[in-house]
Amino acid sequence: MPSNKTELAARLDAVQSGDSVRGLFFKSVLSLVQQHAGLAGLETVRADALTAAYSDLLTYPARDFLTLLYRAADVLELSVGPEAAVFHACGERDVARFSTGPGMLIFGIISRGDPQKLFAGVQMGYSAAVSYGSRDYVPTGPTSGTLHMRRDMLPPAYHEGILTGALKVLNLRGTARATPRGIDSADYAIQWD
Repeated sequence: MPSNKTELAARLDAVQSGDSVRGLFFKSVLSLVQQHAGLAGLETVRADALTAAYSDLLTYPARDFLTLLYRAADVLELSVGPEAAVFHACGERDVARFSTGPGMLIFGIISRGDPQKLFAGVQMGYSAAVSYGSRDYVPTGPTSGTLHMRRDMLPPAYHEGILTGALKVLNLRGTARATPRGIDSADYAIQWD
């Protein structure tokens, strides 16, 4: 079943002028597409308006990144699963890539392997990746917390992938469950072992 284009249109409407995403996230999603769908799938996803080459540290329009995610969901449905599974996989892949590049400071020095410290610095991490939105983390126990995201139009399943992927980077297992509050806001309950 193709990705939800009505939802994509609503998310694109929530994008403001100047909202941008680092190129390394585009490259990471494209790498996932090529891994699962080959060059033909990659060409399908890159068709039309998307830039031919991305630089890791440069930023590109958030509208293009949203379009890329939904195109990836269409192409990867047979190999990865429904759109939520694709978005989750993209989020996990993106945070793994981020943690070895611009996010090394946050994952290695600031968090020192402690998820509470990592999530407490989540606004700084996201600010290194995107130009929009706000994030506020509140611990709810020794191995849990809630992340409040506002003015972030990416699908909740994508952020669930980022958050569970961040735990994997720290060699922990856990979950992140979204409670949507609107097309561009959600609360994420995070727990880990």
